[in-house]
Amino acid sequence: MNQHRALELLRKGVGIPTASFHEHQWESVDAIVNQRCRLICVQRTGWGKSSVYFISTKMLREQGYGPTIIISPLLALMRNQIESAAKYGVALGTVNSSQSQDQNNVNKARFLAGNLDALIIAPEQLANQEFIDNVLIPSNPGFFVIDEAHCISDWGHDFRPDYRRISRVFGNIADTPVLATTATATKRVVEDVVEQLHVEGQQVYLLRGQLTRESIHLQNIHLDKRSKRLAWLAHTIPQIDGTGIVYATTINDAFLVAAWLRSCDIAAEGYAGSIPGLTKEENTLKREQLEQQLLNDEIKVLVSTSALGMGFDKGNLTFVIHYQSAGSVVSYYQQVGRAGRSINNAYGVLLSGDEDEEIQNYFIREAFPKEELVRDLLALLEEDSCDGLKKADLEAQLNFAPMKIEAALKFLLAEYPTPIVKEGSLYKRTINRYSLPTEMIQRLSNRKTGEWEEIQSYLRSEQCLMQVLATALDDSLTAPCGKCANCDPDSAFDVKYPKELGQQAVDFLGNTMIDIQPKKQVGNGRAQAQARFPVYDFPFRLGDLAHEPGAALCHWGEAGWGEIAVAGKRAHAFDPRLADACVAMINNRWQPVPMPTWVAYVPSQNYPKLVKDFAKLIAKKLGLECVEAVLKVEETAPQKRMENSDFRCKNLDGAFAVQNVREGEPVLLIDDASDSGWTFAVIAALLRREACGPVFPMAAMSTKSN
Repeated sequence: MNQHRALELLRKGVGIPTASFHEHQWESVDAIVNQRCRLICVQRTGWGKSSVYFISTKMLREQGYGPTIIISPLLALMRNQIESAAKYGVALGTVNSSQSQDQNNVNKARFLAGNLDALIIAPEQLANQEFIDNVLIPSNPGFFVIDEAHCISDWGHDFRPDYRRISRVFGNIADTPVLATTATATKRVVEDVVEQLHVEGQQVYLLRGQLTRESIHLQNIHLDKRSKRLAWLAHTIPQIDGTGIVYATTINDAFLVAAWLRSCDIAAEGYAGSIPGLTKEENTLKREQLEQQLLNDEIKVLVSTSALGMGFDKGNLTFVIHYQSAGSVVSYYQQVGRAGRSINNAYGVLLSGDEDEEIQNYFIREAFPKEELVRDLLALLEEDSCDGLKKADLEAQLNFAPMKIEAALKFLLAEYPTPIVKEGSLYKRTINRYSLPTEMIQRLSNRKTGEWEEIQSYLRSEQCLMQVLATALDDSLTAPCGKCANCDPDSAFDVKYPKELGQQAVDFLGNTMIDIQPKKQVGNGRAQAQARFPVYDFPFRLGDLAHEPGAALCHWGEAGWGEIAVAGKRAHAFDPRLADACVAMINNRWQPVPMPTWVAYVPSQNYPKLVKDFAKLIAKKLGLECVEAVLKVEETAPQKRMENSDFRCKNLDGAFAVQNVREGEPVLLIDDASDSGWTFAVIAALLRREACGPVFPMAAMSTKSN
């Protein structure tokens, strides 16, 4: 009878009256609903893991059990799943950081009142003791789901500290059935997950299916330069029917590739976890809109960072192409598995280039908090152990980037026994002694390096590519796939593209422009503004003291002008071609209004001739006078060593003075590089105070990382 009801729910959920269970699906439902087991399902992407937990949820609710808690790592999955759950008759809500507090409170209340059958949450919610005490425990969950369970394991490709809290929560739900699902678990990861799920007297069962994807044609192509890969994409994507995803490693590249494809009349949009220039609320709405556009086939391709990964489900995606190499074979399998879920033929192409290794080494270096940051952070909290400190207070006293401080806090909150606690918005030090787990960090860093070497081996492999992926996931594929570029070279995409398209790509990279947005305020209030600028005494809202929108020619080290700019900086003299490119940008793409009538520049301690000579050359080409209007009156530490706004502002306070200001006339203010934009903001405010006209900042390159 149970199996009949489960099949009825499956057919209703997938909308196919004749649908039947895939291998292990009914066995999973039976283990959860009838045997109330703890179960790990390692199944390929598209197998139907959500069907299992929605059917199980509905059946358990019909038997009178409490609601389900689903832990999921990505917002994209949450939005996607709410609609999917409804098809199974499951009322699903979510609590996550992208929603307003009011929205979250409404969903908590509905959940506690029994009006929701399931609640999907991010693992970060398990760090919230109020959520544990007032929502999770009182709801008396009848079922627990851990999606993307490889994140539990520090041997998994996507280790997340917050998942470590799950095993502690299980102390309160010893008899509750648990389903852990993943498509990317090696034997070692499975063993680690089993250890985390195990409770006394209850066995953890494993159902493992074949992970190979018969629908996907795999191919690897190495094209050293970005321009070559851009040309290849523009030439190849129109040849593929349907829609797809192009993955880029950085935010900058995701939006650059999307812009290039649009310039080639290909409907493309960029996507990232944090879209530049948008507020938190705008980000959420924009991501939802972009996901829906792809789902509705309103665009040909979404160019994304890894933010569009686990959980995004569009069964008829015909291609997944990587603009740069993935960081590991396992993460590549997870991402390429977005393609071909409900169709017979799809394509997965892994492009690689010369910049890949540098990018991956950066990610490996920055994966864990630095010992100096952890030491200083804990020392500050110990000094204020009674009252606690807000994140903004920590940023004001720690010379580290806000994202690094936030990541360190997140890491420390997940440690056990925890060295810090969070009460409301305040962080406090506990009595627990703590030292950074350097051995674990080194082990994981070594593993990530090993994974990078493994993906390089995959790129060079002459064996069946699907077999190589399956082997990396400890899945034994008995025969070659017969479809990949190595098995069937005649079916592979041509590596070549028209020469004129290659030149267009080179020109495109040479004609970029990066916006430099003005600072609207120097603090979140008068007190913070005074703390940052006691000498200049700027108002916290800059108003008329702010500069106009500015521009940088290129990103640091980027193919084309970025490489030329970096070489010039290191040689203390810019190539004259860079000045020509900047003048072309000013006249053709930027076109500031009103057009500047004179030029000033930012004086440099370490590169006194570089910026001065560069500004004079640009002024000459524009037919304007270059004026020594800005003076460095106080020696300061290099601004690049200041990692957050508090330290950047304090480092600039009193450092500059202005002279020879042309009253009412618009000025072009030149520097070699722009990062946070605070140097431009400060000098512009000083110029405006002296009755200067509009200030237009311009830099050869942007060093802001994305």
